[in-house]
Parts: sequence; structure tokens; C-alpha cells
Amino acid sequence: MPVPFRDLTAGDGDEAAGYLRFIDEPDGKGIRGALFIVSSRGQPVDFSFTRIDVHSGFLWRAGEARRQAVTSLTKALFQAATRVPDVILALANEVPPRVFTEDLEVGVPLCRVTMAEMTVQAGSEEEERLSDSVNLFWVNGRPPPESPSRSLIEALNGRQLLTEPFDRASIGMQEAFDS
Repeated sequence: MPVPFRDLTAGDGDEAAGYLRFIDEPDGKGIRGALFIVSSRGQPVDFSFTRIDVHSGFLWRAGEARRQAVTSLTKALFQAATRVPDVILALANEVPPRVFTEDLEVGVPLCRVTMAEMTVQAGSEEEERLSDSVNLFWVNGRPPPESPSRSLIEALNGRQLLTEPFDRASIGMQEAFDS
């Protein structure tokens, strides 16, 4: 006789969140980037990574060489993705606001995440305070309450998984590049 049970994952949809992560290389000559896509339960769905050299800073205006490198990495990561996430998150201290307001237009909801630190916000970004320590800066508008993107953000936040995948993306890059 089977044990009675109820599958709590049966109601989970196919929603997935993409996490962009960018880490400066120790020698300062390059940046490593990753796009880590997870399910609403934080399970890995896709992971792509790459790196790029950062051009010599003295010829560029302050911050522009890094911004250009992050833009190039983002294009490569988006092209390598095997799945389109329902929402994309990036750390605000790693991605200048102009990347997604002047360089790239993304067709899915995208937000830059800040965790208790001050950050530069573009005038067109819509701020959403999730907690005392987490703010979202929506690049292309906050998703409507009934949207899969909003449900996904709420599910990840409720499971305390809204920011944790950034750490796993960092660990994945370290393992991929340093092995």
C-alpha cells in the first residue's frame, strides 16, 4: 500500500530567473561574466560564462572602459543562453545603469539589485523596496502583479533565494576559470 503524500512542487511553473554576475579579475586586466538561470525553487537550469579584456583606462572616460566590457559580456551571455528567463537580475554595484538604458534594450523584465549600499540609479529606473536591505531598480518597468515575472520574484524572495544565486554564479565562475 503506497504512503499517502501530496507533491508540493506540482504547482510550480516553468518560470526561471536569470542572474547576471560580473567579477573583475585580480590583475585588473579583465572581467569575468556569467548568466546563471534558476527555477522558482532555485534549482539550476542553465549556466553560461565568459571573460573579456578591459581596455586601457587612460584613453577612456572614468568608468567607460568597464561599462563597455560589461555590455560586451552581457551580449555574449544572452546569445549563449539556452533558455529565455522570465526575469533577469543584476547586481547594481556591478552593472552601471547606462548599460541597460543606453547600450542594450532587453525584452524581458530586468532589475538591478542593491543590498543596503548606495548606488547610482537611472532616472528611468523604477525603484522597489523589498526589505530593509534589498532594493530593486526595474529598468523596463515593474512587472504587473499577475505576471509570471512578479510571481517568480515573490516566490524567490519568499524562499530567501532572491540574492543567493549571485553567490553560486560567482562560485561557478571561480571553478570554471581557475580549474
